[in-house]
Amino acid sequence: MNGVRRFRVRVDGSDHEVEVRSDADGRTFAVVGTHRFEIVPGADGRMLVREPGATMHRTVSLEPGAVPQYAAEGGQSFLVEVLTAQQAALADARHAARRGTGATEVRSPMPGRIVRVLVAEGDVVEADTATVIVEAMKMENEVRTTGPGRIARIAVKVGDTVDAGQVLCELAPHEAS
Repeated sequence: MNGVRRFRVRVDGSDHEVEVRSDADGRTFAVVGTHRFEIVPGADGRMLVREPGATMHRTVSLEPGAVPQYAAEGGQSFLVEVLTAQQAALADARHAARRGTGATEVRSPMPGRIVRVLVAEGDVVEADTATVIVEAMKMENEVRTTGPGRIARIAVKVGDTVDAGQVLCELAPHEAS
């Protein structure tokens, strides 16, 4: 694995931001908050997890499959939900739209570069209105509103580089006249 991969991992209802990276020697590390752990993959979904330099490790077992729903450690089983940073940003946007109160943030679902801003501050928009186009991996992706409102703030401009989950614009509730 090359580079850094970011995830949101929910373990029994508690969310954790996790970065997974490899060093030059091919060792894999997970950073959870301020804690760093070395990960050594094993057979059958098992992995050894330890703090760097420590002699003791924990054995963590993950349910087989691309996206595990259960993990076990120390004789206990835990419900887990793993989201990529992009999936977490989309989930946050959907959650904000369902709340329906106050400003709603439209966030980038992926890292990329802003190639067009399709709205202006003060514009009244409906649900599913394209607001910004983000170029990622040579593809242009329209980022749309999840609900109606008025564009209260545009947080990016053409040429900006954005991360997954970064705020692109904010919607305020719009009072019909």
